[in-house]
Amino acid sequence: RGNITIEALHSLEHHHDVIRWPSIIFRLCNDLGTAKDELERGESVNSITCYMNETGCSEAMARQHISDLIEDYWKKLNKCYVDGSPFLKHYIETAINMARISQCIYQHGDAHGSPDNLFKNQARLLIVEPISINEKVIS
Repeated sequence: RGNITIEALHSLEHHHDVIRWPSIIFRLCNDLGTAKDELERGESVNSITCYMNETGCSEAMARQHISDLIEDYWKKLNKCYVDGSPFLKHYIETAINMARISQCIYQHGDAHGSPDNLFKNQARLLIVEPISINEKVIS
Protein backbone atom coordinates (compact mmCIF):
# COMPACT_ATOMS: atom_id res chain seq x y z
CA ARG A 1 0.00 0.00 0.00
CA GLY A 2 1.59 3.24 -1.10
CA ASN A 3 1.10 6.60 0.49
CA ILE A 4 0.59 9.67 -1.66
CA THR A 5 3.23 12.25 -0.87
CA ILE A 6 2.64 15.98 -0.76
CA GLU A 7 5.22 16.28 -3.55
CA ALA A 8 3.19 13.93 -5.76
CA LEU A 9 0.00 15.91 -5.12
CA HIS A 10 1.73 19.20 -5.96
CA SER A 11 3.33 17.68 -9.04
CA LEU A 12 -0.12 17.04 -10.51
CA GLU A 13 -0.15 20.74 -11.34
CA HIS A 14 2.93 20.38 -13.53
CA HIS A 15 2.89 16.72 -14.56
CA HIS A 16 -0.80 16.13 -15.19
CA ASP A 17 0.03 14.71 -18.63
CA VAL A 18 0.72 11.34 -17.01
CA ILE A 19 -3.01 11.20 -16.30
CA ARG A 20 -4.08 12.82 -19.56
CA TRP A 21 -2.07 10.75 -22.07
CA PRO A 22 -3.60 7.33 -21.25
CA SER A 23 -7.04 8.96 -21.22
CA ILE A 24 -6.45 10.40 -24.69
CA ILE A 25 -5.18 7.04 -25.95
CA PHE A 26 -8.32 5.42 -24.52
CA ARG A 27 -10.60 8.00 -26.18
CA LEU A 28 -8.87 7.82 -29.57
CA CYS A 29 -8.83 4.00 -29.56
CA ASN A 30 -12.53 4.06 -28.77
CA ASP A 31 -13.13 6.37 -31.72
CA LEU A 32 -11.15 4.15 -34.10
CA GLY A 33 -13.01 1.07 -32.90
CA THR A 34 -16.55 2.40 -32.85
CA ALA A 35 -16.75 5.33 -35.28
CA LYS A 36 -18.01 3.41 -38.30
CA ASP A 37 -20.90 1.75 -36.44
CA GLU A 38 -21.79 4.98 -34.61
CA LEU A 39 -21.89 6.96 -37.85
CA GLU A 40 -24.10 4.34 -39.51
CA ARG A 41 -26.53 4.69 -36.59
CA GLY A 42 -26.34 8.50 -36.77
CA GLU A 43 -24.80 8.74 -33.33
CA SER A 44 -22.15 10.90 -31.75
CA VAL A 45 -19.42 12.97 -33.30
CA ASN A 46 -15.90 11.76 -32.59
CA SER A 47 -12.28 12.62 -33.30
CA ILE A 48 -12.40 11.04 -36.77
CA THR A 49 -15.38 13.06 -37.98
CA CYS A 50 -14.03 16.22 -36.36
CA TYR A 51 -10.70 15.83 -38.16
CA MET A 52 -12.49 15.09 -41.44
CA ASN A 53 -14.59 18.25 -41.04
CA GLU A 54 -11.58 20.39 -40.07
CA THR A 55 -9.33 19.25 -42.91
CA GLY A 56 -11.69 17.97 -45.59
CA CYS A 57 -9.75 14.69 -45.73
CA SER A 58 -11.09 11.19 -46.29
CA GLU A 59 -12.06 8.83 -43.50
CA ALA A 60 -8.99 6.70 -44.23
CA MET A 61 -6.69 9.72 -43.86
CA ALA A 62 -8.45 10.78 -40.67
CA ARG A 63 -8.07 7.28 -39.24
CA GLN A 64 -4.37 7.32 -40.08
CA HIS A 65 -4.00 10.70 -38.38
CA ILE A 66 -5.72 9.41 -35.23
CA SER A 67 -3.47 6.32 -35.29
CA ASP A 68 -0.45 8.61 -35.55
CA LEU A 69 -1.70 10.63 -32.57
CA ILE A 70 -2.08 7.44 -30.54
CA GLU A 71 1.49 6.50 -31.42
CA ASP A 72 2.74 9.95 -30.38
CA TYR A 73 0.98 9.72 -27.01
CA TRP A 74 2.44 6.23 -26.50
CA LYS A 75 5.92 7.64 -27.11
CA LYS A 76 5.32 10.36 -24.51
CA LEU A 77 3.97 7.88 -21.99
CA ASN A 78 6.86 5.46 -22.52
CA LYS A 79 9.38 8.31 -22.25
CA CYS A 80 7.85 9.30 -18.93
CA TYR A 81 8.20 5.71 -17.74
CA VAL A 82 11.82 5.41 -18.83
CA ASP A 83 13.01 8.91 -17.86
CA GLY A 84 11.24 8.98 -14.54
CA SER A 85 8.42 10.97 -13.05
CA PRO A 86 7.53 12.40 -9.65
CA PHE A 87 4.94 9.62 -9.46
CA LEU A 88 5.65 6.09 -8.29
CA LYS A 89 6.53 3.56 -11.01
CA HIS A 90 3.47 1.58 -9.96
CA TYR A 91 1.23 4.53 -10.83
CA ILE A 92 2.88 4.99 -14.24
CA GLU A 93 2.54 1.25 -14.91
CA THR A 94 -1.17 1.48 -14.07
CA ALA A 95 -1.58 4.38 -16.51
CA ILE A 96 0.25 2.40 -19.20
CA ASN A 97 -1.95 -0.63 -18.54
CA MET A 98 -5.08 1.48 -18.99
CA ALA A 99 -3.83 2.52 -22.41
CA ARG A 100 -2.95 -1.10 -23.26
CA ILE A 101 -6.40 -2.28 -22.26
CA SER A 102 -8.06 0.34 -24.45
CA GLN A 103 -6.11 -0.82 -27.49
CA CYS A 104 -6.98 -4.43 -26.77
CA ILE A 105 -10.68 -3.72 -26.26
CA TYR A 106 -11.18 -1.44 -29.25
CA GLN A 107 -8.88 -2.99 -31.85
CA HIS A 108 -11.83 -4.84 -33.43
CA GLY A 109 -14.72 -2.60 -32.31
CA ASP A 110 -16.19 -2.54 -28.83
CA ALA A 111 -18.62 -5.51 -28.95
CA HIS A 112 -21.19 -3.28 -27.27
CA GLY A 113 -22.29 -0.92 -30.01
CA SER A 114 -21.88 -3.64 -32.64
CA PRO A 115 -21.86 -6.99 -30.89
CA ASP A 116 -20.25 -9.96 -32.56
CA ASN A 117 -18.70 -13.22 -31.49
CA LEU A 118 -15.08 -12.08 -31.83
CA PHE A 119 -15.02 -10.18 -28.52
CA LYS A 120 -16.96 -12.92 -26.74
CA ASN A 121 -14.47 -15.49 -27.98
CA GLN A 122 -11.51 -13.33 -26.91
CA ALA A 123 -12.96 -12.84 -23.43
CA ARG A 124 -13.80 -16.54 -23.12
CA LEU A 125 -10.30 -17.58 -24.16
CA LEU A 126 -8.63 -15.11 -21.79
CA ILE A 127 -10.81 -15.62 -18.74
CA VAL A 128 -12.74 -18.87 -18.95
CA GLU A 129 -10.32 -21.04 -20.92
CA PRO A 130 -6.85 -19.58 -20.36
CA ILE A 131 -3.78 -21.29 -21.74
CA SER A 132 -2.66 -23.95 -19.32
CA ILE A 133 0.98 -23.90 -18.39
CA ASN A 134 2.58 -27.27 -17.97
CA GLU A 135 4.48 -27.25 -14.71
CA LYS A 136 6.87 -30.00 -15.77
CA VAL A 137 10.38 -28.81 -16.36
CA ILE A 138 12.10 -30.40 -19.30
CA SER A 139 15.82 -30.84 -18.75
